[in-house]
Amino acid sequence: MDADLHGMLGDLIGDLVSSPAPVEIKIFSNDLEYLKETGPAIEAQIDEIPHVVDTEDGLVVSGPSLTFRVRSADAARYGLTSEDIAAAVETAKLGAVSSDVLEGDRLTSIRVMMDPRSIAREETLKNVPLKTADGNTVRLSQVADVVHEAGELELEREDLRQYVAVTGSSEKADLGSVMADIKSKLAKDKRFAPGTIEFGGLYAQQQESFHNLLVVMAMAVLLIFTVLVLEFRSFMEPVAIVSGALLALLGTVAGLYMTGTSENIISRLGAIIGVGIVAKNGILMLDYVEVLRAQGYGMIEALTRSGRRRLRPVLMTSLAAALGMLPLAYGIGSGADMLRPLAIAVIGALCVSVALSLVATPTIYYTLWKLVDRKSTPPRV
Repeated sequence: MDADLHGMLGDLIGDLVSSPAPVEIKIFSNDLEYLKETGPAIEAQIDEIPHVVDTEDGLVVSGPSLTFRVRSADAARYGLTSEDIAAAVETAKLGAVSSDVLEGDRLTSIRVMMDPRSIAREETLKNVPLKTADGNTVRLSQVADVVHEAGELELEREDLRQYVAVTGSSEKADLGSVMADIKSKLAKDKRFAPGTIEFGGLYAQQQESFHNLLVVMAMAVLLIFTVLVLEFRSFMEPVAIVSGALLALLGTVAGLYMTGTSENIISRLGAIIGVGIVAKNGILMLDYVEVLRAQGYGMIEALTRSGRRRLRPVLMTSLAAALGMLPLAYGIGSGADMLRPLAIAVIGALCVSVALSLVATPTIYYTLWKLVDRKSTPPRV
């Protein structure tokens, strides 16, 4: 017997989105015997890996079954057709409505059928009575043979390739670590031909989502950089601001590590949000530097005064955003656990944003300015 214990919410969401198993190892082959041998072998190997639970070999056998093969000559001799015989067997097993009874204002149908306990026996099925056209009665065994058929293996296809999927779940460990252990263990076994095993399930969806989020982050950084170039009409400020914003990812990683939160799609979304907030702080810092430079201050003096002037708005915006995310990071409220990694990622980025906005971004900007100023200054003779 297989038992499955799960949360109601996760199960409902999984049914709505047709969510596959967390661990899914697809075995592709046209050889049925190879599939029947490889499925249980892989299940036995991954079942030995820590944190892998609820494994199944993926072999689903339909049957065995009983088939009634009508002998056409005998059936014709009694004036019976295949449809007549099939209808009689169906009536014996499932019953048929013979009459209706009126109970108050409701009409109730009466279904007549053979005893389910007796009809399950093969001998009873052979003796099912069949009424012929002339009113006589014959047994089913007189016009049909009962054939035992072994169960057939249910196979699925992907890109016209038939496969069997060994499935499982992860417990008390993140899915990435579990799949790394599975790949390492299966790679050592030389029985599996190259190209016959692929990894699917939630792991494949996770990897695809991670790749898409990397593309989204790259596009977000590119769009931020483009807007900054149009605003400052220079490349030094955008490079300094974007560099400082990307360094905020160190705070995100540190926050996830200290809280023991695994990296997932939600935490990567939080990292993208954190990059945007830190970039905004950098804009506040360097925008005032241009104002001070126009007033005749030197670069170092302008950066120092800008840092003092912008410290309060940077602290206010960062603290407001971090404190707003704090209840979500603690997991307060129903459904908060789903967004908890996002809040931790954002708070981690905000915790280092002050240092990045007031130290890292001005330092990078001053370094770039020195390089450009040195190249533009003509050499002395």
